[in-house]
Amino acid sequence: MPRLNQAGKDIRRVLEWLLDRDVPDSEIGSILGLSKATYSRRKDGEDFPNFAELTALGDGLAISPRVLQIAFGWRGVDELILLNVDEARQYLDQVGAAVFGVAEVRRYMENPERSDSPMAKAIHKLVSAVPSQPETAGKSA
Repeated sequence: MPRLNQAGKDIRRVLEWLLDRDVPDSEIGSILGLSKATYSRRKDGEDFPNFAELTALGDGLAISPRVLQIAFGWRGVDELILLNVDEARQYLDQVGAAVFGVAEVRRYMENPERSDSPMAKAIHKLVSAVPSQPETAGKSA
């Protein structure tokens, strides 16, 4: 079974959500430099997508590789503090409500004055940098 993001989505669903369009296997395979048959086998691997594949997909689709790497567990969530505003939006878009399941996020929400952890600092940065936006019609998790 391939790796999933914090919201339980596979890479194809994450890419489709962020790009707001269908992302066929052929496009993903092409970006990764894999034939259709090779990609068909690779996408079911336990380590798919790996760090390098997320970098290639991010670069090939104009999505932050760092956001994808955090989302799929190849970088720690403490690196959220390093995201710029556009990356923060991408991160929040792809993870959705699942971010509230992270224990440190819940602790921060219960006591926002306690901002001594990297996660708390990242949350504060995200909340401060990303303005409230009305929900986009037609998007569902």
